[in-house]
Amino acid sequence: MMKKGRMAGAGRKNLVDAVAEKTGITKENAGVAVKAVQESVMDLLQQSGKLQLMKFGSFTLRKTKQRQGRNPATGQPITIPAGYRIGFKVSKTWKDSMMARQRAHDQKAAKPAAKAAAKPSKKNWKKR
Repeated sequence: MMKKGRMAGAGRKNLVDAVAEKTGITKENAGVAVKAVQESVMDLLQQSGKLQLMKFGSFTLRKTKQRQGRNPATGQPITIPAGYRIGFKVSKTWKDSMMARQRAHDQKAAKPAAKAAAKPSKKNWKKR
């Protein structure tokens, strides 16, 4: 059962399961591999501030300035301290291939509904 709402979708466990299935390794080893990739991405971002993976996308580390905000519960103004954000920009190659996959998936899902609508109903058929 999938969660509904803002955080709906696949999570780390789903990724570990998919990696284990595609590679034929155990879920435990797949979990270790996924964690190693996450740690490596963070280490490389910390060192250079940017990580570019060809045909996938690029991660960037950005510094944010101190700014004024508002406490949503009380409405009081607060100061949000300076910090860092991790950005990700998907590559054009990966985006195009993902869009093609999604279109193919949508077409497969639409075909059964189109076939059912194309057949005339025998209930409304009249002989002349």
